[in-house]
Amino acid sequence: MKTFAMMVLGCKVNDYEATYLRNRLLSNDYKEVSFKEVADIYVIFTCCVTNTAESKTRKMLHHARRLNPNAYIAAVGCYVQVKHDTSDFDDVDLLIGSKNKDKLFDLITMGVKSKQIESLDNHEFEDLYIEDYPGKSRAYLKVQDGCNQFCSYCIIPYARGREISANHNKVIEQAKQLAKSRKELVLTGIHTGRYNDGEFNLYQLLSELCKIEGLETIRLSSIEVTEITDEIIDLMKNNKKIGRNLHIPVQSMSNKILKAMNRPYTFEEYLERIEYIRKEVPDISISTDLIVGFPEESEEDFSEILNGLDRAKFAFVHVFPYARKKGTVADRMSGHLNNDVKKCRVNQIINKQFAITNEFISKFTGQELDLLIETRDDEYVYGYVKQYFYVKARGNGEIGDLVKVTIDEIKDGEALGHVS
Repeated sequence: MKTFAMMVLGCKVNDYEATYLRNRLLSNDYKEVSFKEVADIYVIFTCCVTNTAESKTRKMLHHARRLNPNAYIAAVGCYVQVKHDTSDFDDVDLLIGSKNKDKLFDLITMGVKSKQIESLDNHEFEDLYIEDYPGKSRAYLKVQDGCNQFCSYCIIPYARGREISANHNKVIEQAKQLAKSRKELVLTGIHTGRYNDGEFNLYQLLSELCKIEGLETIRLSSIEVTEITDEIIDLMKNNKKIGRNLHIPVQSMSNKILKAMNRPYTFEEYLERIEYIRKEVPDISISTDLIVGFPEESEEDFSEILNGLDRAKFAFVHVFPYARKKGTVADRMSGHLNNDVKKCRVNQIINKQFAITNEFISKFTGQELDLLIETRDDEYVYGYVKQYFYVKARGNGEIGDLVKVTIDEIKDGEALGHVS
Protein backbone atom coordinates (compact mmCIF):
# COMPACT_ATOMS: atom_id res chain seq x y z
CA MET A 1 0.00 0.00 0.00
CA LYS A 2 1.42 3.37 -1.02
CA THR A 3 1.70 6.07 1.63
CA PHE A 4 1.23 9.81 1.42
CA ALA A 5 1.88 12.74 3.74
CA MET A 6 0.26 16.14 3.45
CA MET A 7 1.16 19.60 4.78
CA VAL A 8 -1.44 22.36 4.60
CA LEU A 9 -0.27 25.94 5.04
CA GLY A 10 -2.42 29.06 4.96
CA CYS A 11 -6.18 29.52 4.86
CA LYS A 12 -9.35 27.43 5.19
CA VAL A 13 -9.66 27.37 1.39
CA ASN A 14 -6.36 25.48 1.26
CA ASP A 15 -7.67 23.16 3.96
CA TYR A 16 -10.80 22.45 1.92
CA GLU A 17 -8.83 21.74 -1.24
CA ALA A 18 -6.46 19.48 0.68
CA THR A 19 -9.39 17.60 2.22
CA TYR A 20 -10.72 16.90 -1.27
CA LEU A 21 -7.41 15.32 -2.29
CA ARG A 22 -7.01 13.46 1.02
CA ASN A 23 -10.47 11.87 0.71
CA ARG A 24 -9.75 10.78 -2.86
CA LEU A 25 -6.44 9.17 -1.88
CA LEU A 26 -7.84 7.41 1.18
CA SER A 27 -10.81 6.02 -0.74
CA ASN A 28 -8.38 4.56 -3.28
CA ASP A 29 -6.33 2.55 -0.78
CA TYR A 30 -3.57 5.04 -0.11
CA LYS A 31 -2.49 5.31 3.52
CA GLU A 32 -1.83 8.68 5.17
CA VAL A 33 1.19 9.07 7.46
CA SER A 34 2.61 12.00 9.38
CA PHE A 35 4.65 14.57 7.47
CA LYS A 36 7.48 13.64 9.83
CA GLU A 37 7.56 10.10 8.45
CA VAL A 38 8.92 8.54 5.30
CA ALA A 39 6.23 8.47 2.61
CA ASP A 40 5.95 7.58 -1.05
CA ILE A 41 4.14 10.82 -1.85
CA TYR A 42 4.37 14.27 -0.25
CA VAL A 43 1.89 17.03 -1.03
CA ILE A 44 2.37 20.59 0.24
CA PHE A 45 -0.50 23.07 -0.09
CA THR A 46 1.42 26.31 -0.18
CA CYS A 47 0.76 29.87 0.99
CA CYS A 48 2.27 33.18 -0.08
CA VAL A 49 0.35 35.69 2.02
CA THR A 50 3.51 36.57 3.99
CA ASN A 51 7.24 36.03 3.56
CA THR A 52 7.08 33.74 6.60
CA ALA A 53 4.50 31.56 4.85
CA GLU A 54 6.77 31.33 1.82
CA SER A 55 9.69 30.37 4.02
CA LYS A 56 7.62 27.59 5.63
CA THR A 57 6.73 26.31 2.18
CA ARG A 58 10.37 26.08 1.14
CA LYS A 59 11.26 24.42 4.45
CA MET A 60 8.55 21.76 4.01
CA LEU A 61 9.67 20.99 0.45
CA HIS A 62 13.28 20.49 1.53
CA HIS A 63 12.14 18.46 4.56
CA ALA A 64 10.17 16.07 2.35
CA ARG A 65 13.08 15.48 -0.01
CA ARG A 66 15.44 14.80 2.91
CA LEU A 67 13.01 12.28 4.41
CA ASN A 68 12.77 10.33 1.18
CA PRO A 69 15.05 11.27 -1.75
CA ASN A 70 12.98 8.97 -3.99
CA ALA A 71 9.56 10.33 -3.03
CA TYR A 72 7.13 11.93 -5.42
CA ILE A 73 6.63 15.54 -4.29
CA ALA A 74 3.81 17.86 -5.36
CA ALA A 75 3.54 21.55 -4.46
CA VAL A 76 0.13 23.15 -4.83
CA GLY A 77 -1.46 26.57 -4.53
CA CYS A 78 -0.74 30.25 -4.17
CA TYR A 79 3.04 30.24 -3.68
CA VAL A 80 3.40 27.99 -6.69
CA GLN A 81 1.25 30.31 -8.82
CA VAL A 82 3.30 33.42 -8.08
CA LYS A 83 6.79 31.87 -7.76
CA HIS A 84 6.76 28.84 -10.05
CA ASP A 85 9.75 29.96 -12.11
CA THR A 86 12.21 30.04 -9.20
CA SER A 87 14.78 27.52 -8.01
CA ASP A 88 12.63 26.92 -4.90
CA PHE A 89 11.01 24.04 -6.78
CA ASP A 90 14.09 22.28 -8.18
CA ASP A 91 13.35 19.12 -6.17
CA VAL A 92 9.60 19.11 -6.83
CA ASP A 93 8.01 16.69 -9.31
CA LEU A 94 4.63 18.35 -9.82
CA LEU A 95 3.61 21.99 -9.61
CA ILE A 96 -0.07 22.93 -9.53
CA GLY A 97 -0.93 26.59 -9.00
CA SER A 98 -4.46 27.94 -8.56
CA LYS A 99 -5.81 26.02 -11.55
CA ASN A 100 -6.31 22.29 -12.20
CA LYS A 101 -6.68 21.24 -8.56
CA ASP A 102 -9.57 19.06 -9.69
CA LYS A 103 -6.98 17.04 -11.66
CA LEU A 104 -4.60 16.61 -8.71
CA PHE A 105 -5.59 13.07 -7.80
CA ASP A 106 -5.13 11.75 -11.34
CA LEU A 107 -1.82 13.56 -11.85
CA ILE A 108 -0.37 12.37 -8.55
CA THR A 109 -1.52 8.75 -8.81
CA MET A 110 -0.18 8.53 -12.36
CA GLY A 111 3.13 9.99 -11.22
CA VAL A 112 2.99 12.81 -13.76
CA LYS A 113 5.98 15.13 -13.58
CA SER A 114 5.21 18.65 -14.73
CA LYS A 115 6.13 22.21 -13.80
CA GLN A 116 3.94 24.02 -16.33
CA ILE A 117 1.69 26.57 -14.59
CA GLU A 118 -1.36 27.77 -16.47
CA SER A 119 -2.47 31.39 -16.60
CA LEU A 120 -5.48 32.35 -14.49
CA ASP A 121 -7.14 34.07 -17.44
CA ASN A 122 -10.63 32.63 -17.99
CA HIS A 123 -10.32 30.76 -14.72
CA GLU A 124 -13.47 28.77 -13.96
CA PHE A 125 -14.61 27.48 -10.57
CA GLU A 126 -13.39 23.95 -9.99
CA ASP A 127 -15.86 21.66 -8.25
CA LEU A 128 -14.01 19.73 -5.54
CA TYR A 129 -16.84 17.61 -4.19
CA ILE A 130 -16.44 16.46 -0.58
CA GLU A 131 -18.92 13.98 0.91
CA ASP A 132 -17.58 14.22 4.46
CA TYR A 133 -15.11 16.30 6.44
CA PRO A 134 -13.22 13.72 8.57
CA GLY A 135 -11.53 14.85 11.74
CA LYS A 136 -13.66 17.98 12.08
CA SER A 137 -16.79 18.60 14.14
CA ARG A 138 -18.00 21.08 11.52
CA ALA A 139 -17.80 20.94 7.74
CA TYR A 140 -16.33 23.58 5.45
CA LEU A 141 -17.67 24.22 1.98
CA LYS A 142 -15.78 26.29 -0.57
CA VAL A 143 -18.23 28.41 -2.54
CA GLN A 144 -16.01 31.15 -3.98
CA ASP A 145 -12.45 31.79 -5.14
CA GLY A 146 -10.40 34.78 -6.25
CA CYS A 147 -10.51 38.46 -5.35
CA ASN A 148 -10.96 41.75 -7.21
CA GLN A 149 -10.22 44.02 -4.24
CA PHE A 150 -6.43 44.50 -4.66
CA CYS A 151 -5.71 45.81 -1.18
CA SER A 152 -2.28 47.38 -1.28
CA TYR A 153 -0.75 44.88 1.17
CA CYS A 154 -2.18 41.71 -0.42
CA ILE A 155 -0.76 39.33 -3.01
CA ILE A 156 -3.80 37.03 -3.18
CA PRO A 157 -5.50 38.54 -6.27
CA TYR A 158 -2.32 37.73 -8.19
CA ALA A 159 -2.18 34.21 -6.76
CA ARG A 160 -5.86 33.26 -6.95
CA GLY A 161 -7.07 35.33 -9.88
CA ARG A 162 -10.35 37.18 -10.29
CA GLU A 163 -13.54 36.35 -8.43
CA ILE A 164 -15.40 33.18 -9.38
CA SER A 165 -18.28 31.40 -7.64
CA ALA A 166 -19.61 27.86 -7.45
CA ASN A 167 -22.93 26.99 -9.04
CA HIS A 168 -25.62 27.35 -6.37
CA ASN A 169 -27.28 24.03 -7.22
CA LYS A 170 -23.99 22.19 -6.70
CA VAL A 171 -23.40 24.03 -3.40
CA ILE A 172 -26.85 23.06 -2.13
CA GLU A 173 -26.39 19.45 -3.26
CA GLN A 174 -23.08 19.17 -1.45
CA ALA A 175 -24.43 20.90 1.67
CA LYS A 176 -27.23 18.31 1.85
CA GLN A 177 -24.62 15.55 1.71
CA LEU A 178 -22.46 17.15 4.41
CA ALA A 179 -25.54 17.68 6.62
CA LYS A 180 -25.89 13.90 6.89
CA SER A 181 -22.85 13.81 9.15
CA ARG A 182 -22.31 17.41 10.33
CA LYS A 183 -24.67 19.83 12.04
CA GLU A 184 -22.59 22.92 11.29
CA LEU A 185 -21.46 24.21 7.91
CA VAL A 186 -18.96 27.01 7.26
CA LEU A 187 -19.06 28.70 3.85
CA THR A 188 -15.58 29.68 2.84
CA GLY A 189 -13.80 31.40 -0.01
CA ILE A 190 -11.19 34.04 -0.69
CA HIS A 191 -13.89 36.74 -0.82
CA THR A 192 -16.97 34.87 0.39
CA GLY A 193 -19.21 37.92 0.63
CA ARG A 194 -18.91 38.44 -3.13
CA TYR A 195 -20.53 35.09 -3.89
CA ASN A 196 -22.63 35.37 -7.05
CA ASP A 197 -23.03 32.66 -9.67
CA GLY A 198 -25.11 34.85 -11.98
CA GLU A 199 -28.39 33.53 -10.59
CA PHE A 200 -27.90 33.47 -6.81
CA ASN A 201 -26.21 36.02 -4.59
CA LEU A 202 -25.03 35.22 -1.07
CA TYR A 203 -28.37 36.07 0.55
CA GLN A 204 -30.25 33.76 -1.81
CA LEU A 205 -27.74 30.97 -1.24
CA LEU A 206 -27.99 31.31 2.55
CA SER A 207 -31.78 31.31 2.36
CA GLU A 208 -31.77 27.99 0.50
CA LEU A 209 -29.17 26.42 2.80
CA CYS A 210 -31.34 27.28 5.80
CA LYS A 211 -33.98 24.89 4.44
CA ILE A 212 -31.71 21.83 4.61
CA GLU A 213 -32.93 19.29 7.15
CA GLY A 214 -30.34 18.32 9.77
CA LEU A 215 -28.22 21.42 9.25
CA GLU A 216 -28.38 23.44 12.48
CA THR A 217 -25.77 26.16 12.03
CA ILE A 218 -24.47 27.98 8.95
CA ARG A 219 -21.49 30.30 9.27
CA LEU A 220 -19.54 32.57 6.98
CA SER A 221 -15.78 32.29 7.36
CA SER A 222 -15.39 36.03 6.70
CA ILE A 223 -17.27 38.86 5.03
CA GLU A 224 -16.46 42.47 4.19
CA VAL A 225 -18.54 45.19 5.84
CA THR A 226 -19.60 46.56 2.43
CA GLU A 227 -21.11 43.17 1.52
CA ILE A 228 -23.42 42.66 4.50
CA THR A 229 -26.73 43.60 2.91
CA ASP A 230 -29.92 44.42 4.76
CA GLU A 231 -31.32 41.13 3.40
CA ILE A 232 -28.53 39.15 5.05
CA ILE A 233 -29.05 40.99 8.33
CA ASP A 234 -32.78 40.33 8.16
CA LEU A 235 -32.12 36.63 7.53
CA MET A 236 -29.84 36.47 10.58
CA LYS A 237 -32.46 38.27 12.62
CA ASN A 238 -35.22 35.83 11.73
CA ASN A 239 -33.46 32.51 11.21
CA LYS A 240 -31.54 30.99 14.10
CA LYS A 241 -29.69 28.64 11.77
CA ILE A 242 -27.36 31.48 10.81
CA GLY A 243 -24.47 31.57 13.28
CA ARG A 244 -24.58 34.55 15.63
CA ASN A 245 -21.11 35.67 14.60
CA LEU A 246 -19.77 37.72 11.72
CA HIS A 247 -16.05 38.01 11.12
CA ILE A 248 -15.70 41.41 9.44
CA PRO A 249 -12.10 42.46 8.71
CA VAL A 250 -11.44 46.13 9.52
CA GLN A 251 -7.62 46.02 8.98
CA SER A 252 -7.11 49.51 10.45
CA MET A 253 -9.09 52.13 12.34
CA SER A 254 -7.11 55.07 11.02
CA ASN A 255 -8.70 56.59 7.92
CA LYS A 256 -5.30 57.60 6.59
CA ILE A 257 -4.08 54.02 6.78
CA LEU A 258 -7.33 52.58 5.41
CA LYS A 259 -6.93 54.77 2.34
CA ALA A 260 -3.30 53.68 1.93
CA MET A 261 -4.47 50.06 2.21
CA ASN A 262 -7.04 50.64 -0.56
CA ARG A 263 -9.88 49.59 1.74
CA PRO A 264 -13.33 50.69 0.44
CA TYR A 265 -14.63 52.46 3.56
CA THR A 266 -13.75 54.87 6.34
CA PHE A 267 -13.71 53.70 9.94
CA GLU A 268 -16.82 55.79 10.62
CA GLU A 269 -18.67 54.02 7.79
CA TYR A 270 -17.51 50.65 9.13
CA LEU A 271 -18.59 51.56 12.66
CA GLU A 272 -22.00 52.80 11.53
CA ARG A 273 -22.68 49.51 9.79
CA ILE A 274 -21.68 47.21 12.65
CA GLU A 275 -23.72 49.30 15.09
CA TYR A 276 -26.74 48.79 12.84
CA ILE A 277 -26.07 45.03 12.72
CA ARG A 278 -25.92 44.89 16.53
CA LYS A 279 -29.18 46.82 16.80
CA GLU A 280 -30.92 44.35 14.51
CA VAL A 281 -29.23 41.19 15.91
CA PRO A 282 -28.52 41.96 19.61
CA ASP A 283 -26.94 38.59 20.47
CA ILE A 284 -24.39 38.74 17.64
CA SER A 285 -20.63 38.71 18.13
CA ILE A 286 -18.52 40.66 15.67
CA SER A 287 -14.87 39.75 15.32
CA THR A 288 -12.24 41.26 13.06
CA ASP A 289 -8.76 41.20 11.54
CA LEU A 290 -6.41 44.09 12.25
CA ILE A 291 -3.01 44.92 10.75
CA VAL A 292 -0.76 47.24 12.75
CA GLY A 293 2.55 48.81 11.81
CA PHE A 294 1.55 49.57 8.22
CA PRO A 295 3.93 51.93 6.36
CA GLU A 296 3.67 55.54 7.59
CA GLU A 297 1.53 54.49 10.57
CA SER A 298 2.40 57.27 13.03
CA GLU A 299 1.94 57.36 16.79
CA GLU A 300 -1.15 59.47 16.15
CA ASP A 301 -2.50 56.88 13.73
CA PHE A 302 -1.86 54.12 16.25
CA SER A 303 -3.66 56.11 18.95
CA GLU A 304 -6.69 56.22 16.64
CA ILE A 305 -6.48 52.44 16.32
CA LEU A 306 -6.31 51.94 20.09
CA ASN A 307 -9.24 54.30 20.61
CA GLY A 308 -11.10 52.46 17.85
CA LEU A 309 -11.09 49.30 19.97
CA ASP A 310 -13.14 51.12 22.62
CA ARG A 311 -15.54 52.39 19.97
CA ALA A 312 -15.98 49.15 18.02
CA LYS A 313 -16.17 46.77 21.01
CA PHE A 314 -15.18 43.74 18.98
CA ALA A 315 -15.81 40.33 20.50
CA PHE A 316 -12.40 39.17 19.28
CA VAL A 317 -9.53 40.67 17.31
CA HIS A 318 -6.98 38.75 15.25
CA VAL A 319 -4.10 41.22 15.16
CA PHE A 320 -1.10 40.91 12.85
CA PRO A 321 2.04 42.99 12.42
CA TYR A 322 2.29 44.30 8.88
CA ALA A 323 4.58 42.02 6.87
CA ARG A 324 6.22 43.23 3.68
CA LYS A 325 5.27 41.25 0.63
CA LYS A 326 7.20 41.58 -2.61
CA GLY A 327 4.93 42.28 -5.56
CA THR A 328 2.40 44.36 -3.61
CA VAL A 329 1.87 48.12 -3.74
CA ALA A 330 2.56 48.46 -0.01
CA ASP A 331 5.99 46.90 -0.37
CA ARG A 332 7.01 49.84 -2.56
CA MET A 333 5.74 52.46 -0.09
CA SER A 334 8.03 54.57 2.08
CA GLY A 335 7.92 54.76 5.86
CA HIS A 336 8.25 51.10 6.79
CA LEU A 337 8.44 50.59 10.55
CA ASN A 338 10.95 48.38 12.29
CA ASN A 339 9.88 45.05 13.72
CA ASP A 340 10.28 46.11 17.37
CA VAL A 341 7.76 48.93 16.91
CA LYS A 342 5.31 46.59 15.19
CA LYS A 343 5.70 43.94 17.88
CA CYS A 344 5.12 46.52 20.63
CA ARG A 345 1.95 47.75 18.93
CA VAL A 346 0.62 44.23 18.49
CA ASN A 347 1.11 43.59 22.21
CA GLN A 348 -0.69 46.80 23.11
CA ILE A 349 -3.66 45.75 21.00
CA ILE A 350 -3.73 42.28 22.57
CA ASN A 351 -3.58 43.65 26.11
CA LYS A 352 -6.30 46.22 25.52
CA GLN A 353 -8.60 43.83 23.66
CA PHE A 354 -8.40 41.18 26.41
CA ALA A 355 -10.58 43.25 28.73
CA ILE A 356 -13.02 44.12 25.94
CA THR A 357 -13.39 40.44 25.00
CA ASN A 358 -14.00 39.48 28.63
CA GLU A 359 -16.64 42.20 28.90
CA PHE A 360 -18.37 40.85 25.79
CA ILE A 361 -18.39 37.22 26.92
CA SER A 362 -19.56 38.19 30.42
CA LYS A 363 -22.81 39.53 28.93
CA PHE A 364 -23.85 35.93 28.30
CA THR A 365 -23.49 34.79 31.93
CA GLY A 366 -26.70 33.03 32.95
CA GLN A 367 -27.85 32.63 29.36
CA GLU A 368 -28.54 29.36 27.56
CA LEU A 369 -26.62 29.00 24.27
CA ASP A 370 -26.12 26.38 21.55
CA LEU A 371 -22.72 24.66 21.68
CA LEU A 372 -21.19 22.34 19.08
CA ILE A 373 -19.12 19.73 20.92
CA GLU A 374 -15.59 19.50 19.52
CA THR A 375 -13.90 17.50 22.28
CA ARG A 376 -14.95 15.88 25.54
CA ASP A 377 -13.63 14.06 28.59
CA ASP A 378 -15.27 12.22 31.48
CA GLU A 379 -16.49 15.44 33.09
CA TYR A 380 -16.70 18.22 30.49
CA VAL A 381 -17.59 18.96 26.90
CA TYR A 382 -15.76 21.68 24.95
CA GLY A 383 -16.62 23.69 21.88
CA TYR A 384 -17.82 26.93 20.34
CA VAL A 385 -21.26 28.41 20.87
CA LYS A 386 -23.10 30.07 17.98
CA GLN A 387 -21.59 33.41 19.05
CA TYR A 388 -18.24 31.72 18.38
CA PHE A 389 -16.55 31.88 21.74
CA TYR A 390 -15.12 28.78 23.37
CA VAL A 391 -16.91 27.20 26.33
CA LYS A 392 -15.97 24.49 28.80
CA ALA A 393 -19.21 22.96 30.08
CA ARG A 394 -19.75 20.29 32.73
CA GLY A 395 -21.92 17.51 31.34
CA ASN A 396 -22.26 14.84 28.68
CA GLY A 397 -22.59 14.68 24.92
CA GLU A 398 -20.95 13.24 21.85
CA ILE A 399 -18.48 15.01 19.58
CA GLY A 400 -20.45 16.69 16.81
CA ASP A 401 -23.61 17.08 18.91
CA LEU A 402 -25.27 20.46 19.24
CA VAL A 403 -26.26 20.88 22.90
CA LYS A 404 -27.72 23.59 25.11
CA VAL A 405 -25.31 25.01 27.69
CA THR A 406 -25.75 27.66 30.35
CA ILE A 407 -22.84 30.03 30.98
CA ASP A 408 -22.04 30.12 34.71
CA GLU A 409 -18.98 32.35 34.93
CA ILE A 410 -16.02 33.86 33.14
CA LYS A 411 -12.76 32.93 34.84
CA ASP A 412 -9.37 34.14 33.61
CA GLY A 413 -10.83 34.76 30.17
CA GLU A 414 -12.44 31.31 29.95
CA ALA A 415 -16.19 30.75 29.71
CA LEU A 416 -17.37 28.02 32.08
CA GLY A 417 -20.83 26.50 32.09
CA HIS A 418 -22.92 23.36 32.23
CA VAL A 419 -25.00 21.35 29.81
CA SER A 420 -28.60 22.45 30.36
